[in-house]
Amino acid sequence: MEETTMKFGAMNNPVEPLGPQIELFARMGFDFLDLTVEEPAAGPHRDDWPLTKRILNDSGLGVVGHTGPYLPIANPSLRVRQAAWDELKSSVDIASFMGAQVCTMHFLRWNSFVPFEDGVEMYVEGLFDLTVHGRDRGVRIAIENSPHNEHQLKPLREILHRVPGLGLLYDIGHGNVQTQRSLTEDYLFDLRDRLVHVHLSDNNGLEDSHLPPGAPKSGGLNVPKEFRSLRNFNYDGTVTLEVFGQRMWLNASLNYVKKVVASLP
Repeated sequence: MEETTMKFGAMNNPVEPLGPQIELFARMGFDFLDLTVEEPAAGPHRDDWPLTKRILNDSGLGVVGHTGPYLPIANPSLRVRQAAWDELKSSVDIASFMGAQVCTMHFLRWNSFVPFEDGVEMYVEGLFDLTVHGRDRGVRIAIENSPHNEHQLKPLREILHRVPGLGLLYDIGHGNVQTQRSLTEDYLFDLRDRLVHVHLSDNNGLEDSHLPPGAPKSGGLNVPKEFRSLRNFNYDGTVTLEVFGQRMWLNASLNYVKKVVASLP
């Protein structure tokens, strides 16, 4: 087996207090916190971020930033859309304050009545501004593929082409929803040079259920194959185990993927 520098992280539940989750992830043996800056318990305008930063520093965990999926960044109303992008900037500010060098955000499709070119342009305008905002704070912005896979690769490819500083967060589980096969190699073949972070969870191929890797009885991921694909495309960076539900499954997922990676030829 080749030596790996791959690091595994866990994402906070934004409904629960952040400090105890950081301490739990450190005890479990994770390498970093995937800090989703979301309401209600981890919104960007809270006044306890300095305390949270001390807890994070004491834990020894690294940090990657993430942002809320509820912000209407593709709303056809300019004023609504601008307010959403401004809120994303506030989240990037927190990610930077906490020490993150990468902060990720969601790709949300625009309304069906919006022409393709106009939808792409909304993202290009917002992301160009956001990537500059992040760069000035030492943070690279990355966009995440959604679980809505129909005709998604084309706009993401176009957006990444037109926003040179933008990175890709590839969510492996999202690429397995309502598809005939995993789309990991499709995305990496086109966009491997932009890949800066990975999310991993499993599902039955029908919905984005955030199950532990290897858990579905049918329709799930071939987890060793997914890690081989990452290795084949020379990715050896950060991977967040985005497993929801009881924390015992998160701990089991970490042990499982470490064994998978260790067993790769």
